[in-house]
Amino acid sequence: MGQICKDQSVGILLSGGIDSGILAALMPLHSRAYTIQFHAENAIDESLRARAYIECYSLRHSIVQVTWEDYLESMDILMLNKKSPLHPVEVGLFKAASTAAADGVRTLIVGNGADSTFGGMDKLLSRDWTFDEFDKRYTFVKPATVLKEPVPISSVYEEYRIDGGVDICKFLKVVHGRGIIQAFNNAISSAGCAIIEPYEYLFLDAPLDIARIRKGESKYLLRSIFQQLYPGLDVCLKIPFARPMDQWMKNWNGPSRSEFLDNLDASEFTGEQKWLIYCLERFMNLFDGKWA
Repeated sequence: MGQICKDQSVGILLSGGIDSGILAALMPLHSRAYTIQFHAENAIDESLRARAYIECYSLRHSIVQVTWEDYLESMDILMLNKKSPLHPVEVGLFKAASTAAADGVRTLIVGNGADSTFGGMDKLLSRDWTFDEFDKRYTFVKPATVLKEPVPISSVYEEYRIDGGVDICKFLKVVHGRGIIQAFNNAISSAGCAIIEPYEYLFLDAPLDIARIRKGESKYLLRSIFQQLYPGLDVCLKIPFARPMDQWMKNWNGPSRSEFLDNLDASEFTGEQKWLIYCLERFMNLFDGKWA
């Protein structure tokens, strides 16, 4: 890490979790660190936990507040760059990276990849799913519940079908992992920064101990490293990419384009599901206006 950060233009995106906390401990003294703080009632504030990491390793801390207005302002340019709808974390990443770029940071170190490699998706690893169960569990919004002409997406899972079930570890590393990589790269590169993802270069030389994870020790290898780097500090298991979509989307009444089902009841969906539907409709509007 010292070689990567040998000049002063490298910073880190620091959440309250153990993944970026481990990387923060390896940064040179006084490196710049940026924590996203979502502005909404009852939003999870990761800056408090991140501050503990900052104090242990003497980093320079900037808290980047992200509002719904930031989403409205930035999501179109991010979708144009990506040529697809967004992961809900991308606007926050974009604002944090833009703040870092304004400070002279040219490269950001991020902690994504730890969950998919080291067994952090404990709810998905909590049981042996049948193929159909996993399809239902991982598909966040079923196309048939919102679109007049839905296209089944089960084919995405077919490559990972094994004996009536799913190779979840491989699926998380390839499909889920690549989706996260795309989201981080789009957001951070759109702000003019390069990205380094140390965990994406790591692979295990033995299968994950699924039984251990199912007993409550998700990311057991990283937990051990974290406890060595932060003795006396409890392991903090957070909600990945926590953002207050329930608050931000609570007054959204649903899509209006003709491709969507008539009289769709938005109240039947969670805030995260509403975001996906809203983002898809906005992407379609953008497509019609910009690329027609």
